[in-house]
Amino acid sequence: MGEIILIIAIVFGSISITTLGCVLMGTSYSAKKNGLQKGASQREIETLQQKVNDVQQEILVLKQEVKQLIQIAKGVGE
Repeated sequence: MGEIILIIAIVFGSISITTLGCVLMGTSYSAKKNGLQKGASQREIETLQQKVNDVQQEILVLKQEVKQLIQIAKGVGE
């Protein structure tokens, strides 16, 4: 009799843990999809990519300005 109760307890325990795990995974996925938890959403990734592109453009402009200043300095020194 005790063995049957143990088997039933194991079965119900396994079902409960599996159900709770699925619910937790579903709510976690939903929260991330809606941007409620940490983790980069697609919108945030696009914003960061745009900022990186802006910084790259600024670096290119600065390189061109440095080249111009070097040419001016060479012209003044001669």
